[in-house]
Amino acid sequence: MTKMSRLKNGLLNALLCLSTASFAQTLDSIAVVVNDDVVTSTELATRIALIKEQYSATPGVLPNDAALSKQILDALILESLQLQLAQRGNLVIPEQQIDAALANIAKNQKVTVSQLLTGLQNSGRDIDDVRQQIRNELTISELQRQIVGRQIFISNAEIDRFLNSQSGQSLKDTEYQLGYLRFDGQQREQAESLLDRLNQGGDLLAELTSKDLGFRPLSGVPSIFRTLVPVLNDGEAVLIEKDGVLHLAQLVSKTAAESVNIREYSIRHLLIKTDALFDTRSAKSLLSDLRQQILNGADMAQLADQFSQDAGTKGLGGDLGWNSLDNYVPEFSAVARTLEANQMSEVFESPFGFHILRVEDSRTRDVGIDVLRNQVRNQLSQRRYTDALQRWQAELSAESYIEYRP
Repeated sequence: MTKMSRLKNGLLNALLCLSTASFAQTLDSIAVVVNDDVVTSTELATRIALIKEQYSATPGVLPNDAALSKQILDALILESLQLQLAQRGNLVIPEQQIDAALANIAKNQKVTVSQLLTGLQNSGRDIDDVRQQIRNELTISELQRQIVGRQIFISNAEIDRFLNSQSGQSLKDTEYQLGYLRFDGQQREQAESLLDRLNQGGDLLAELTSKDLGFRPLSGVPSIFRTLVPVLNDGEAVLIEKDGVLHLAQLVSKTAAESVNIREYSIRHLLIKTDALFDTRSAKSLLSDLRQQILNGADMAQLADQFSQDAGTKGLGGDLGWNSLDNYVPEFSAVARTLEANQMSEVFESPFGFHILRVEDSRTRDVGIDVLRNQVRNQLSQRRYTDALQRWQAELSAESYIEYRP
């Protein structure tokens, strides 16, 4: 039964035992009606108090009270809409999964689960409320995965195009054998005639003055051909003019990539989103403060569990696991690529918000082509997921009944 249903069922009893003034006060406690649910003023005040308590050491990073209240109310509305949808779909998170999330939080804080729960109780938190909040977050995350994830489809043709691009080729051990012949600008007619013959089945290496450049990785291919070579078929030729000189090349052959070497990184990070509670200045200020705490010896995993807004690493201390840098957005991977092991980044921005990160370790791993294709599929899917999630949430809000109460 939803909160709205419980409220309706209790109205008659309220009329029997409350005065007109006290009944009006009860109705005034509703901050906003959200479809079949409500967000109460008490819920809003409680969430505001929790946020202020969490950032009590750095209160300057929070917006003013009016802006903070508006942003948290918007978040509660979106949370309610998603939880109602999950309830209609009978989406239930097993208690074991909540236990596992608590265990991960305790592990990253280097305490036992019992010590973690005792600490929460001593701080005034109700354990059932904590478990319910974790359940809500896990439910919303799973709902998003099921609904938005279904909208993301990456075809084999898209994976092939990526692997044949310059970025894809950099992941593979493919080498290219090129035939090459140079012409002066006045020899255009001769060069174009030979190009036609080559693309009709001719062999450039049969020409007496041609050169066999041998097998080379993409990085060793002459720069003027580098973007074209990965998409050429065997025997296909191209003619490029540069600085008054005509350069003719034919792809003689290329090696098949049966295995590849992937450079993987273990990264820990903190994320502060500017569309939730903070503007740019506040987000950067908070992360700068947290960065300094870590440099002074604070545990980054504990701070990540307390402050980071990345739901995917909740309870994991901000640990992103082992991944190729190509799995991240360019702004994130560019920063990680410049760091040595255990080096902390400066505060930087990505499409997700503001970050600090630390490269915990790196390794080179041999993987087969099938594994590589799965990694490419995941990479392309992740790029689309964020945009699809934002569109879906906007549509969900637009299609819902939302009434603000004074």
